[in-house]
Amino acid sequence: MRAPSFLRLALTLALLTPGVTGSAADAPASTLATHVARYANQPTLGPAIAVRDWELPVGRMTFRMASGTVAPLTAGGQTLGFHFVGKASFRYRSEDPLERVSLVSNHKRNLASYGSKAVLSEAGGHMVLTEAVSSFTFWHAGPELLFPNGSPAEAPAKSFASDWATFRRDGLGDRAQAFAIHLANTPRRTLVRAEITGEDSPFVYTFDEAGTQRESLWSVAGPVEPAIYDGLRRVLLSEQPIGWSWKAPLGPLVTLTAVDIDLKAGRGGADLKVTETLVAGDEGVAVVPLNLYSVVDPAYKLGIYQVARVLDADGHSLPFSHRNGSLLVELKAPHPAGQPFKLTFEYGGRILLRPGGDSYWELGVEPWFPQPDMDGQAYTVHALLRTHKDDVPVACGKTIRREQNENGNLLEVRIDKPVQFFSVFAGAYTFTEETKDGLTIRVASYANRGGSQQKRLIDIARQTIGFYEQLFEAFPFSEFNIVQVNSLGFGQAPPGMMIITNEAFDGKMDELSSLFTKGINQRFAHEIAHQYWGHLVKMPSPEEQWVTESFSNYASALAMRSMKNQGASAFEGMLSAWRNQASAYASSGTIPFANRLRWIGDPRASFLARTTLLYEKGALILAALHKGMGDRNFALFMKSLIANFRWKPVTTASIEQVASLAGRKDFGPLFRDCYWGDQMPK
Repeated sequence: MRAPSFLRLALTLALLTPGVTGSAADAPASTLATHVARYANQPTLGPAIAVRDWELPVGRMTFRMASGTVAPLTAGGQTLGFHFVGKASFRYRSEDPLERVSLVSNHKRNLASYGSKAVLSEAGGHMVLTEAVSSFTFWHAGPELLFPNGSPAEAPAKSFASDWATFRRDGLGDRAQAFAIHLANTPRRTLVRAEITGEDSPFVYTFDEAGTQRESLWSVAGPVEPAIYDGLRRVLLSEQPIGWSWKAPLGPLVTLTAVDIDLKAGRGGADLKVTETLVAGDEGVAVVPLNLYSVVDPAYKLGIYQVARVLDADGHSLPFSHRNGSLLVELKAPHPAGQPFKLTFEYGGRILLRPGGDSYWELGVEPWFPQPDMDGQAYTVHALLRTHKDDVPVACGKTIRREQNENGNLLEVRIDKPVQFFSVFAGAYTFTEETKDGLTIRVASYANRGGSQQKRLIDIARQTIGFYEQLFEAFPFSEFNIVQVNSLGFGQAPPGMMIITNEAFDGKMDELSSLFTKGINQRFAHEIAHQYWGHLVKMPSPEEQWVTESFSNYASALAMRSMKNQGASAFEGMLSAWRNQASAYASSGTIPFANRLRWIGDPRASFLARTTLLYEKGALILAALHKGMGDRNFALFMKSLIANFRWKPVTTASIEQVASLAGRKDFGPLFRDCYWGDQMPK
């Protein structure tokens, strides 16, 4: 059989220069906007051709088009990709054995359980997903794409319009911003996004050779409550590194190293001026991608952030694109690797949401100020916070000054160590505090609740911190705020702060929280441990989240063992409960990919699977290390991790290395089988 002849379809948008879109004076403003608009707005279909037996491989994905029609996508004189309609299929190959368990689990729970014809099988030692396809839109930037010869055909306008309407809905990732980042920072490499209408389910596929350096495949599910919000949901089936390994994560594209915040808050709205110091990663940066809320609650359109200006260090306005929770900023010129630069952001809006109508608001661990992805967050903080007179503020950091008068409240704080998750609360708070041995512990109780418990909470916190100082080292912060929120069953741990729910102040435990904690003492101990495992020693990526959750959970168990009326029985009871709970979900996923488990039809089960893997199975690995090393060497292991990675991220590969050195034993099989694999530690 004769091989098909090919024409060259040059996708030249990647090679755009400022002179293409305007004069030198307006080029910086128009380039970013043009790139975003080209991929956000519906393009035009070019002349269509009929194709047969066209096979298009990209990375580990192959599209096989038995017969159908192909039409190029054009905008502004540029070709952006093509749309296909007809008889086709795709074949995606997962070559990463580490993701096998989560891939099988998500396929079973989200596709096979609903009778999907998407087939997952094993071939040549790899997992292969195949699905029949009726149409797909292939977006491409980078080197030219080969396009087959074919006879003229009618443009597939109806098919493209239908697919366009589906894949422009919220929840499927921002195609326009992804291509704008790529075209600015790494235009000569390849970026592909395929929006696929499968026989019975949509899929999204991406191949990013430069930015994230990942190849990913998602299945797509419908909205939770379509009458309220029609945003779709992606379920990550597979994500494979391109040119690197999960065991040695990539460095960030950009790192945030310092934040200066000036906040002026009213009853519902706020104005912010935030000046940040950022450092470009290994390849430099021309467009800086940051996370910043655009709408906090898209279903009810609450918490709308509006960016007014972005300025460089010289006070010049810079072009930006703010949409779908991302803020892209185009620099005047590409910034070289390793060099710091400053940006100032002026923004605000009615962003101070009061949960359930309560008399407090929170700007918590989410992107309420511009910030890179987690691996690029290691910043010092200076914040000047002005609030309404009825909203008493409390924030992470050392108090520089606190003032209150008839005009309102003022709080100034500073953190001189690199942290993440800087948070601010303000509302009907009253304080009880105690300073001892250079550490101030402050309880911020809400609406005068729990007055009899505040001193008790300070005592529990101080006792727990004292234990951790013996086990690890001196407490990382000089002030520790315990902040009450009017809810039940959870805690969070920003730097120098614990966010804790009502049962801590009521002396009660609700049913949900008791599933995961051995009383409020253990939850307290877990959140305090995050000041060491999460802030002093950080996780480099979501795949390493056990560094924060498992280490904090096991530290809390050791703290419980040290307390009066707790002892060894409580400790063994916690380990036994963890083993029972984690065993139920061990075959569903692995610790590094626990965050991938998302079962659309059973969100409670996927929540439990993720929680038991990250919090409990990981803690049992630490218990196995402890048993294998003995008390003395285990303490050396924990102290060595802190000494070597103080205020830095640590990878699991480094943890394994330190464990083997401290324990004088090869713990590689334990990590291979139980961390990267789905076996339970013994």
